[in-house]
Formats: sequence, C-alpha cells, structure tokens
Amino acid sequence: MNRARKILCIFALLLGCVGAGAPAVALGASGGDLVHAGIKQAGRSLIFSLRTSSAVALQRMRRFPDFSKPKPRYLCIALRRPGSHHEKRLCLGGARKSRQRIGLTRLDGTGAVIGTATLAARVKRPGARKLIVTILPGEAGLTPRRYRWRAIEGLPCPGPGPCVDRFPTRHDGAFRLRPVRAVGCTGGRRGLVRNGPRGRKVVALTFDDGPSTYTPGFLRVLRHKHVNGTFFELGQETSGNARLMRRILAEGNEIGNHSTHHSADPGYADLANTSARIERLTHFRPCLFRPPYGAVNSGVISAAARAGMRSVTWDVDPTDWSNPGSGAVYSRIVSAARPGSIILMHDGGGNRSGTLAALPRIIHTLRNRGYRFKTVSSLLGNRLIYHPYG
Repeated sequence: MNRARKILCIFALLLGCVGAGAPAVALGASGGDLVHAGIKQAGRSLIFSLRTSSAVALQRMRRFPDFSKPKPRYLCIALRRPGSHHEKRLCLGGARKSRQRIGLTRLDGTGAVIGTATLAARVKRPGARKLIVTILPGEAGLTPRRYRWRAIEGLPCPGPGPCVDRFPTRHDGAFRLRPVRAVGCTGGRRGLVRNGPRGRKVVALTFDDGPSTYTPGFLRVLRHKHVNGTFFELGQETSGNARLMRRILAEGNEIGNHSTHHSADPGYADLANTSARIERLTHFRPCLFRPPYGAVNSGVISAAARAGMRSVTWDVDPTDWSNPGSGAVYSRIVSAARPGSIILMHDGGGNRSGTLAALPRIIHTLRNRGYRFKTVSSLLGNRLIYHPYG
C-alpha cells in the first residue's frame, strides 16, 4: 500500500469509518479495496465485473449481510431507479455454491431490509483479484429502464460504524437495461442429430405439435423449475398464438420448425413457409427442424439445410402421444434418459394433460440424479442470438 493510501486509511480509522462513502480499510485475508467495477448487457444477460487490490475469499463474504453492523464482510452491486430511494443489492458470497448463487436484498429509503432472495448466477474468477458475475436481470426483478448503480464492499474496522468502499467513488454510475428479443440461433447447418454429447449429465426437454392450449401449463412448470426447453411448432398452429410464442422465447426457451401440417417428408417450400410464419410473428428465425414422425432421409435433411436448419430427432421417446398416463410418461423418460439425451414430449396435437402432469416429477427426479437441462441448441454447443430493440 502506498504512503498516500496509508494516510487515508489512518484518517478513516480516526473518523470511525462512518458513512457509505468513507475510504475502505482492508483488514483480514478476505478484505480487498475496490479498484474498478463495470456493468454491461450481453443478450439477455447482465454482467458485472469487479476488480480488487487483493484477493477476495467468496466463502467468507456474506450473501445476506447486515449492512448496519460495524464489521461486515460483503461485496455487492447496488442498483436503483433514478429518483427512487429503494435499492436492490446483489451480494456475492456464501459458504456453499458461491460460484452459482448470489443474494438479493431489497432496501427501502431508510436502509431497512424489506426482502431477500437467492438468485442463480455464474461467478467466474479470471484472476485472483477479478470477478465476473452474470445474471438474468428478470430473475432479480430488473426490468428494461435506466438505473443508477455502484459496487460496494464492506470491510471490518474498529470504529463505531461500518467501513464501506465503493466504485464509482463519488457519484453512482448510470446504466440502461435494454429490452432484447431472440432473433435466431447458431448451428443451423446440414446434418442430423439424435442426441448431444454423452460426456456430461445434461439433457434437453423438447415439446412437439404446439402451440396449443396446453403450452402455457408447460411454460409455467419450466419457469417454476428454472428449466428451459425447445418447442418444435407446426406452422398451422401458429395463427392467433403470436403472444404465446413470444412468451416461449422471452422466458429463455427456443422454437424449432416442425413443418406446416405435420406431413411426412416435407420439402423446402413447406419448411421455408413455417420458418417465415414463426419469424413474422416472433422475429425469431429457427435453426432447428424436427421431422414429423422422426422420419428422415437425405432429401429431408437437405431441404432443412437449405432453409438454414439442422435436423433433430431424439433418443428418448415415452410415446406420450398415445396418452399412456402420467405415470407411464414419467417412468419411461427417467428410466431411459442418459447424458446428452434429447427427450421427446408433446405439448400439442391432442390431450396433453398426462405429459403436463408428469413434467414436474421428471425434472425433479433427473435433477436429483445430477442432470442439468438445456435447450437443444445449447446442448449441441450453440446459442440463441438476442438483439436489443426499443
């Protein structure tokens, strides 16, 4: 620490380190002065970067700190709307899953806590003194608008009040969270896949023949379970369902092409027509095609490739289209699922109440067995493409 900073720290100690804007006093192995902080939007994600002058031990930071105590240990990003005194603080740390979870604390205008929640996050450490935190802003209740923000670090000190380091140091930063929508996906090329890589316990849940009146129920389960799926839709079912289709995408799921009328061996014109319908209603251009009945040949694969799509079938089929009952759908899926499986289900084309009833148990059981869930594009190493609008 240079001479000037030592003088500042001694001065802060004498003042009791009172106030949110007081200089930080780095004490203890997990302490560290904030050097820089940044915030940016990348597609649906909100990304924070934090850099400190010394390494931060995440496990010793408090995910839900008491900000009023004199010896706190926390590292947070605070956000508020301009003109509002209410604030949200996203805080790193926790003894468990500190790389996968962060804390959300809501404060009123007096600084009193009015709510807490745990959020899924991806916390990376590219260096000993740098942290990258990625969240989905909607999970934190952050809607597209302008925000004021700052990074704050609580440090132990012997004075009567807490010592707090912050960046920016003088004024809150300004940031605009923009609305985004999915417009396409990578990986739309010639080929046929029945499953993803077998090396990791990841599976993809897929739903065919919609959208239908059952689709909102499937979406509710996926949202409640924090899972995304892939919906292969029929062109003939898209009319009047634009809002539902946009909801599918807005919640992080993806849409695939399942032909116009569910006819075997559809040609290029059929597939191009369905993709055009989907794009006209949602602004999203599918890059995945599921052949009706799973029937494929070189002509179908070529037609899909010409329309910018990869052909996708499955390796787990509970034959739920025949309505065998929720118990049968559940047992057939959980007994056949393997790492990399693409699991076939139906959200349209008939009575899908049995499949819908089985879905929560399917997710619960596979998750307890160590499986994670991804969209088909993500399972195959590709991604959805998001563009801002408005």
